[in-house]
Amino acid sequence: MRTRLARIACLFVSAASATSAAVAVLGLASSPALAEEKSGPAQPGETPSSAVPAGSPKADAAAPADRAKAAAPRAGAKKKASEPPLPPAPARVWLIAPSPRGPWTLRIDNDGERPMRIPADVRLLRFEVDTLNKRTKKTVRCAAPAGLKPSGFPERRALLLAPGQSYMEHFDPRLLCFGKDAAALAGGSVVRAWYGWGPPPKWSRKAPSPPFAVESTDDPPAFAPATGLAAPTVVLSYGLPRKEAAADDPDGAEPPSPAGEQAQPSADAAARPEADETARPAGDKAAQASADGPAGEAAAPRAPSHRDHAAGSPGGLIVDANAPRLELTSEPWSDAASPRSIVVRVSARNAGKRPMTVAIRPRMLEFYVAGPNGTTVCEASPPMGAIPRDLYRTLKPGASVDLSLLLREVCPDNTFAREGLYRVTATLHANEPGTQLGLDAYTAIVPATNSTLLRVKSAPEPFYAAAPRPVPTPKPPEADEGQAPERDNEKDDDAKDE
Repeated sequence: MRTRLARIACLFVSAASATSAAVAVLGLASSPALAEEKSGPAQPGETPSSAVPAGSPKADAAAPADRAKAAAPRAGAKKKASEPPLPPAPARVWLIAPSPRGPWTLRIDNDGERPMRIPADVRLLRFEVDTLNKRTKKTVRCAAPAGLKPSGFPERRALLLAPGQSYMEHFDPRLLCFGKDAAALAGGSVVRAWYGWGPPPKWSRKAPSPPFAVESTDDPPAFAPATGLAAPTVVLSYGLPRKEAAADDPDGAEPPSPAGEQAQPSADAAARPEADETARPAGDKAAQASADGPAGEAAAPRAPSHRDHAAGSPGGLIVDANAPRLELTSEPWSDAASPRSIVVRVSARNAGKRPMTVAIRPRMLEFYVAGPNGTTVCEASPPMGAIPRDLYRTLKPGASVDLSLLLREVCPDNTFAREGLYRVTATLHANEPGTQLGLDAYTAIVPATNSTLLRVKSAPEPFYAAAPRPVPTPKPPEADEGQAPERDNEKDDDAKDE
C-alpha cells in the first residue's frame, strides 16, 4: 500500500514539473526580448520573402493579389455559364384522330425561321390512353414493340423541313395499340401522344444526348435539339365517319384499308370482288349455285333475313331456320415475329338446330390478305374426291371444329414481305360432298364473320417502301363569310320579338 502511494506521489510531482516548464516556455515566447530577436535581420539561409512579417503592409498587399489569381478561373466559368441558352425547337406535333378506329394522321410542322432535321417515322410515336371503362385498367400505354421500333435514329427516314413545311402520314392506331390494348381506343378516351425518344430524368443535369426527334441544320445551331415532342391532348369521339360506317355494314361493304405508310382504299375495293369469283373451285356445287343464283342467295340453307320475312307472296322464298349451317370465326388478332411464324386460328361451328355430316380440312381455307403491298388471295385447294370416311365427322348443334394454319404454307412468298399491319379474312370451302362414299355431306362457301388483324414485326423488306417527302403546312380552315350576317339577323329578330 505504501509503495502504491509513493508511486502516485511521484507521478503528481512529474506532472507539476512538466506544467511549470511549459509555462516558462510560453512566457519566453511572449517576452519583448524574444520579439526583438525575431524582428531582426534575416538569416543567410532564409529568403527575403520569408523574412517579411505576417502583419506588415507588404504581406497585406500580396494577399489580395493571390486571391485575385485564384478567383480568375472561377470568373471565366461564370462568364461561360452566363451565356443565354438556345431557344426551344420550333417544331409542333399534331395527332389528328377523327374516329377511334382510324385511320389517324401524324403531322409535324416547322413553325420557325430556320430549317430542321426530323426522323419521319410513325413508329416513334407512343400513346397514353385514359379510358372510361371501369373493367379495364385506367391508363393504357401503347407503343411499337422492340422488334418494330427503330433502336436509333432511322437515317433512311431523315427529313429536312424548311420553314413553312410539314410532314404528314396516315396510319392505323392499332399498329401501336395492338391486341387487348386496342379496346382502349373508344369514344371518350383521352389520348396523350409523345413523338421521339424519352427525355432525360428530371434530376439529371446533363445536356440531352442523341438521338434527337428534332435538331437544327445550322452550325452553330439556331435552336436547342429535343429528344421528343409532345402532341396536344386528344379526346376521341363516339361517332364514325361515313366511310367507316359503311365498312361496318354487315350486308357486305369493303374492308378498311390496310395499315402502312399510306392507306389504299381503291386497291382493296378493286381486288375483293375479282378474288371471290376466281377463287371458287370448278367442282363446288355451292359455288356454282351461288354464282348462278341471285345476289345474296346462298347455296346452303341459311337463317331467314329481313328480305325473306318480307316475301309473303305465294312464290316467295321459304327458308328452314332450323337447318344445319356452318358459322366461321377467326381470332381477332395475331402478333408474329417474322413471316415464318404467322399462324391463323379459325373455328367452324354448327349454328343450326340439327346435326350435319361435313368434311373440314385446313386445305379448304382461303385467305384474303390486305397489307402494305396491296391485296393477295391465298386460294383453297379444289375438291379431290378422295377423302376417307374417317375424316367425315358429325357435328351436333353448337359443336365446333378448330383449325390452325401456317400462312406461309398456303400464301405466296412475297405476301408478308414487309413489316406492318395486315388484315386477313378467312373463307371455308366445304366442297367434299362424299357421293363416292354414299354420303350426303354439307357443302357451302362460308366466309368468316370477322377478320384477323395481323402484325409482322420483322420482314425482309423495310417498313417504308418510299422516302419521306415534305408538304406545305396546311392552313387552318377559315370561317364562312355568311355565318356572321346570319347571326346578326338572328339577334335582330330576337330583339324585335322582345
